[in-house]
Amino acid sequence: MERIILDVDTGLDDAVAIFLAAGLSEIRIEALIATAGNVGLDRTLENTLNIAEVSGLTCPVYAGSSAPLVRARVEAGDFHGESGLDGPVFEKRVRQKAQEASGIDAMIALVMDNPHQITIVSVGPLTDLAIAIQRERRLAELAKGFVIMGGSFSRGNVTSEAEFNTYADPEAAKIVFASGANIVLFSLDCTRTVTLSPTRLDSYRTRPGRCNEVFVACMDSYTANYTKRGQGEPQMHDPLCIAYLADPTKVALSHWPVDVVTLDGPSYGKTVKVAQGKPISVAESIDIPWFWSLMDRALAALP
Repeated sequence: MERIILDVDTGLDDAVAIFLAAGLSEIRIEALIATAGNVGLDRTLENTLNIAEVSGLTCPVYAGSSAPLVRARVEAGDFHGESGLDGPVFEKRVRQKAQEASGIDAMIALVMDNPHQITIVSVGPLTDLAIAIQRERRLAELAKGFVIMGGSFSRGNVTSEAEFNTYADPEAAKIVFASGANIVLFSLDCTRTVTLSPTRLDSYRTRPGRCNEVFVACMDSYTANYTKRGQGEPQMHDPLCIAYLADPTKVALSHWPVDVVTLDGPSYGKTVKVAQGKPISVAESIDIPWFWSLMDRALAALP
């Protein structure tokens, strides 16, 4: 079983990643950490708590960073909605409340107390992970690995060259990629290939369960936003990181040292393959029918 810390800026595809991790027997979520990203921290934390409650998760939920290391904060609320999770409606929570402790301190403690057993999955800006590495340099060595959604080696999605998560905190991404950790990176070049068709989305509408209902509401909103922008079918970015941990053999990888452009200019936030440094495992492709079979199994196992 893969024990993970899931660091999220909970928007529409983050919610799907949480559902996938919560519903798969191969994964155990040790902690959820909400960071600022798609929207501000107050909203990403609220969204994370709501999805955790619906999923029946009992793991602790923490607040992480409220702002990037250096740059001014950017958001993607125009895509995920004002709340960051527009679509589903949530009832008042009964169980889930945020922990008072810092999510970054909790990340460090979990890894240090469980050396080589905890994988950190980061599907938002890498601020929390970068700060944790700066506070405890052994984190990169003692974590089992980092699985990250971010970057693009071709076309960006927030600028012509940069993907949102790395653009939202390029300085943090640079620290993480240079940390020496065992890193698997899911860039847009892979995640854009996994999309949710209208036919597949319709197939979920008649399935039972509150999580399935929330999934459909999220994906209706996600689909509408893609359609409004003429960008085709919605892309399943964040959940691919969870799917990889369920069975790494279903993902084809290449291996390159990776850096991030942090100089002001049109390439700010772009991920680049470089000649020197520890190679990072870069996802090139994933077994798409298998991914959807995992999604089906996870939602069927959830309330």
